[in-house]
Amino acid sequence: MSFSPADLFIKGGAFMWPLLLLSLVALTLIIERMLYFARRRYSLQNTLEDLKKKPHMAQPNNPLIQLGQTIIREASGGIEHVKNVATREASQLINSHERGVRLLGLIGMIAPLIGLLGTVWGMVLAFAKMADLGDKVTAGDFANGIWTALLTTVGGLIVAIPAVAAARIFEGKVDLLAQDLNATASHLHEWIFGPAVASTPQETILQEP
Repeated sequence: MSFSPADLFIKGGAFMWPLLLLSLVALTLIIERMLYFARRRYSLQNTLEDLKKKPHMAQPNNPLIQLGQTIIREASGGIEHVKNVATREASQLINSHERGVRLLGLIGMIAPLIGLLGTVWGMVLAFAKMADLGDKVTAGDFANGIWTALLTTVGGLIVAIPAVAAARIFEGKVDLLAQDLNATASHLHEWIFGPAVASTPQETILQEP
């Protein structure tokens, strides 16, 4: 007995449709985020060298350059002003990189639950059908009802696994970006305001607004 993916989808019942919708949303988000991060690849060391040699060079796709140029541009306002401006700029950059990542994680959490709900509902229908058959029910009837009910669980996991994996990968990239933004801010504070500022713990350079 063999079935095509379309046959399995149809046998899975109505709960397969929301899973299909979630899979399309997840796929769109994964592709969009992959392209987004690919266009914004950078090297921390090269960026710091560029900020030293060519601080006004236009690199709109490098978030560290964007933060560094903001700090350089606002340096005349004093250290506290620069800290506030740098914090706001870093927050905006992190938020733009996080866009869609939480939704991916949510899809990864919801999809298995929808699949489980579909399985439970399918088993309810299968047992109801067997109750109607009474003594005429066979092992084949029982097995057929169970395996078709389990299709939604399989569908939910197929949607959830890549969504959760992608969300964790993107979250790791955002965490690395936050560290690199902090490192960039720390170096620029040292260059602009002197080594005394560099002795400040790095995590305090970019403060929460």
